[in-house]
Amino acid sequence: MTRRAPGPRPALRRPVHDLDDIRVPVTPAGVVLGADAAGAPVTLAVLRPVGTRVVVLGALHLARQIALRTVAQGARLEVTTGRAAVWEPVGRAAADPARVRVTAGETTPEDPDERTPGDTDAVLTVRDRGAAAPGPGTTPDRPWRTTLLVLPSLTPAVADAADDADVVLLGRMPPQEADLATRLWRLSEAMAETLRTLPDHGVVALGRNLWRRLDLVTAERETAILGPVRRA
Repeated sequence: MTRRAPGPRPALRRPVHDLDDIRVPVTPAGVVLGADAAGAPVTLAVLRPVGTRVVVLGALHLARQIALRTVAQGARLEVTTGRAAVWEPVGRAAADPARVRVTAGETTPEDPDERTPGDTDAVLTVRDRGAAAPGPGTTPDRPWRTTLLVLPSLTPAVADAADDADVVLLGRMPPQEADLATRLWRLSEAMAETLRTLPDHGVVALGRNLWRRLDLVTAERETAILGPVRRA
């Protein structure tokens, strides 16, 4: 399902330290995730003045859409993946392709001494675990640095990594994964049923004191770059 991106609305602000910082409209540190049941845009502060960890489970299209929109806001993008072909369109679509790097191995850590005073150049590091990519690794807890861990499924082996995230974005889950999610995050049966029955364009945002069901909002240009929405 494809919707046109909604226009801007007055912002509802929350403390910057709270990753439940979902607000309207897009701000320099926020990207649109989708729309709620009322059709209002739902945004997420992906890049913040503190180090941030985001996990995307079973929603590769959403992960690539977040990366595409974050790059459009001027951030650098570094992707470690075992399926480079699905990420290369993001780099080709960037205004400055040199600011996007897609590799099959771990990227070289940035030298803090190379940064000049006042430099707040934001970096989104994607670790895509699909197709036997390397493990999640670690990310320095530095301002404007975010790790986006992409997991094709929820298993006991990756449960700790998912649970350590500041926010988790969940696509539709098979029954056994929904059961594991229920135990891991102490969800209600109604929440578990929502995870089991999400449509391809459906997503749940989960975080501290946060449970929010939304639908992806994809612009026509993004569909041309990323293809149709589907679970992966």
